[in-house]
Amino acid sequence: MKKVNIGLSSLLMLLTTAFILNSCNKKFDEPPAPTDPALTVTHTIKQLKAMHTVTGAYDVINSDVIVAGVVVANDKSGNLYKEIYIQDETGGINVQLDATGLYNSYPVGRKVYIKCKGLCLSDYNKLPQLGVKATVAGSPSLEAIASNLIDQYLFGGTLNNPVTPKVVTLSQLTTNMSDDYLGTLIQLNNYEFITSDTSKTFSDTSSYKSSVNLTVKNCQASSSVIIRTSGYANFAGVNVPNGNGTLYAIYTIYGTTKQLIIRDTSDVNFTGIRCGQGATTVMNISDLRALYTGTTTMAPDGKRISGIVISDRTTSNLNAQNIVLQQGNGLSGILVRFDAAHSFNLGDSIDVNVSQQELSEFNGLLQVNLVPLNYATVKASGKSITPRVVTLADVNNNFEAWESTLVQTGPAALSGGTSGTYSGSVTMNDGSSLVLYTTSTATFSSQTYPSAVTSVTGYLTQYTTTKELVIRNPLSDVVAASGGSGSGLPLATSPYTQNFDGITAGLPTGIFVKIGATASSLGTGDMPVYSSGLGTGTLWNQTSAGLKNFASATGLIATSDATAQGASTNRALGVRQTSSTGYDPGASYVFRIDNTIGKTNFQMSFLLQSLDNSIGRTTTWAVEYGIGTSPTSFTSVTTSPASLTTGPFFSSTAVTVNFGTALNNQSQPIWIRIVALSATTGSGSRASTAIDDLSITWN
Repeated sequence: MKKVNIGLSSLLMLLTTAFILNSCNKKFDEPPAPTDPALTVTHTIKQLKAMHTVTGAYDVINSDVIVAGVVVANDKSGNLYKEIYIQDETGGINVQLDATGLYNSYPVGRKVYIKCKGLCLSDYNKLPQLGVKATVAGSPSLEAIASNLIDQYLFGGTLNNPVTPKVVTLSQLTTNMSDDYLGTLIQLNNYEFITSDTSKTFSDTSSYKSSVNLTVKNCQASSSVIIRTSGYANFAGVNVPNGNGTLYAIYTIYGTTKQLIIRDTSDVNFTGIRCGQGATTVMNISDLRALYTGTTTMAPDGKRISGIVISDRTTSNLNAQNIVLQQGNGLSGILVRFDAAHSFNLGDSIDVNVSQQELSEFNGLLQVNLVPLNYATVKASGKSITPRVVTLADVNNNFEAWESTLVQTGPAALSGGTSGTYSGSVTMNDGSSLVLYTTSTATFSSQTYPSAVTSVTGYLTQYTTTKELVIRNPLSDVVAASGGSGSGLPLATSPYTQNFDGITAGLPTGIFVKIGATASSLGTGDMPVYSSGLGTGTLWNQTSAGLKNFASATGLIATSDATAQGASTNRALGVRQTSSTGYDPGASYVFRIDNTIGKTNFQMSFLLQSLDNSIGRTTTWAVEYGIGTSPTSFTSVTTSPASLTTGPFFSSTAVTVNFGTALNNQSQPIWIRIVALSATTGSGSRASTAIDDLSITWN
C-alpha cells in the first residue's frame, strides 16, 4: 500500500507540473476587436452640416444629435494638427480635437460616433467644422474639444472600414459652404504638378515651416487647383513626383479658393507620362474640326496637328495666347489658344499636341482651347500660305469651311470704323459685304484706311454671328486702289502742307514715326508716344525716348524756358533718341503716298530742328524713298544742304529735296523717310530732333 500511495503522489505531482508548464507556454488571448458602441445614429453628416447655414455663425447643438462616420484623415503624417476628418455616405466634416497622436485612437478606417449635444458647428472661412464654442479675447470662437472631454463626445467603433474616394472633376467642386464634397476623400484623374512646381518639395523645410501651395492641373489645362501642405508634415522635404496620374485628397476651401489636403505622399500617384510627352500621330485639321458638332468635346488621345502660323503676334491684332494655324494651301485652319502668351511668329511651321485637349467654340469661333504652351514645337520658320483669291460673296457662302484660313479679296470699298481708322469694325463692300475687324490694341489701329482697295489679305474669323476678316499688317495686307486717299498723305491738290500745330490730336494721316529702320526695312514698329502723349507738350531737354510734341524752334531761342515752350502754339513733331533698341540707329520719320498716278515732279521741303543744346551726341539724317507695299530697298536722295545733322546745338535748318522723275506715275505705295541709319557720334545724351513746316509739291 505504501508503494501505491507513493505512486499516486508522484502522478499527481507530474500532472500538476504538466498543467503549470502548459499554462506557461500558452499565448495570451488577443484583445477583442473594437465593436461599434450601442448608439443610435440620428443624423447624417450632411444633415448635421445643414444646421450651420450662415458663414461665421456659431451654432450650438442643443438636441440629442448623434452622427457616425469613418475617419479619412488624421494627424499621422503631421499635415493635420489636432483635427480629423470623418465622412459617411452623405458628406464629410472636420472635427477639432485638442490632442496630439490622434491617429492612435482614430486611425484611418475607424468608424467614429459623435454625440453632438453641447458641441458647436461653425466654419473656418467657409470650411465647416465641429468643435466647442468659446470666448477668446472677448469674441466668440470655435475651439477644439478639450482632451479630457473627448471621450464624452467621441466613441470609437470598428476598424478597417473602407472608404472609396469619390471620383470627381474639378468643375464638380464648388466653394459653397454646403458643398457635399467638402471634407470628403476625393479622386482626381489625369493630373500633374505644373511645370514650374516640378522642381519643388511638398512644403517649406526651413525653420519657418510655412505652409506651401503647389498647383496641379489636368492634361486639358482647363482646370487647376492647389495642394496645400504644412511645413510640419513628415514629407515636407520630399520632392514632388514629376509624372501624371491619380490624386487622392481631402477637399477643402478657404473662402473662394479650392484647396486639397493630402494625407501622405501615397495619395499622389503621379507615375505616368506627363501631358504632351507621349507619342502622337498627325491628325488633319479638317478631321479635328469635324469632331465638333455643337457641344464641347475632347480631341482624340495621342494626336497632334501640324500647320503654318498665319497670324502675326508682333502687331498685337490677336490675343497674345492665340495663334491661327492653317495646314497648307487650300486646306483647313483652326485657332489654337495656349495657356500662356506664346512667341510663335507668322510663317512658323509648328506641331501642336492636341491629345485630350478641349475643342469648343468661343463666340462662334472654333478653337482648341487652353493648350499647354509646351505642347507646341516649331519645326521650321519662314514658311508661307498662299491665300485663296475670292470675292466677298465667296467668303459668305463658304465661311464655315474657310474659317481660320487665309484669303485675299478685292477690289472693294471700305467705310465706317472709328474716325476713318482701322480700329474696330470697318465695312468692306464689293456688292457683298464683310467686316474688316481690328482690335484697338493693334499697333496699326490708329492708322487711316484707304477708301478703296485693290486687295485685302487676312484670315477669316467670327464673333457671334458676325463674319470677319482680320489683317496682320496693313503694310503687307492692304493694297490701296489707284487714286484712293488711303492711309497715305491726302494729296488732293498741290502743295500738301503740314505745320504740325494740330498734333495734340495725334499724328496726321499718312505720317508715321518708326524705330528699327534699316537699309532694307521701314522699321520694326511705330515709335511709342512719350508717356505724356502728343496731347501734352514736352520740353526740349526731356531725355526719355519716344515720339514727342515739341515747341517749334521758330520764334524761340536756345534758352527759352518751360513757360515759353509751353505757351508756344507753333508745334513741331519731335523724336528723342536713346540707347534703346531701334532708336540709335533706326529712328525714322515716314511719309506714305498711296500712289502718284497722274502726278510728276515731286519736291519736298521741311525744317529740321535741333532743340537741346545741352547734349553731347550728334545724329546724322538722310532722306530716302522706297516703292511698294512693304519695300525692302530704299534710294537716297540729294538734299540741300547735303549734310543733315542734329546734336549739341540749337538750330532750325530749311531742307529742300527734289525727287526728279523717280516718283512719277507710280501705281504702288511710295514711302519717303527722314532716317538715322548710322549710330550717333560723341558721348552723353542724344538729340531732341523735330521736323516742322513740311511741304510736298508736284505737277
